[in-house]
Amino acid sequence: RSIIQNPSDFRNHLRQAACFRRLQRPSEAARSAMIADCLYVLAGGSALETSDLIQLYWQALLQEALSRAESFSVLYTPFAGEDKAQKIREAQKTFTERHPEYLQHVFTDPHGIHLLPEGAESLPDQQYLLTLGFRNREMGKAVEKSLSRNPPVCPG
Repeated sequence: RSIIQNPSDFRNHLRQAACFRRLQRPSEAARSAMIADCLYVLAGGSALETSDLIQLYWQALLQEALSRAESFSVLYTPFAGEDKAQKIREAQKTFTERHPEYLQHVFTDPHGIHLLPEGAESLPDQQYLLTLGFRNREMGKAVEKSLSRNPPVCPG
């Protein structure tokens, strides 16, 4: 109900993520947390550590979903400010070589530069592109659409 009443408040989507997680539905929880992260940034959230915490939360939820389901796979590709379009093409090519069973829909998030999930070894301040591949085309398109959608703007 809180999302229906105020869909642009990131906290409502974080609450939904927590509910989905408690219901053992980590992929839906990750989606809600991703939406919360996007809304926080688009609303001008200035506390960088808050945005980082939200991002770490949804990335951990993605890892939890990956460990439970085999409907999609993920690849993190190092990114260091190079030509983003070229790096996306390279990431998708690498993904298709490493995960040939998840090619019904392949999507690299063009908006965000991500951190590795907690527990993964990485260099300090290293950023990554996130590429997702799906066994089900409709599921992949739905995830891509939810990440690409512009959130509603409330006047005032």
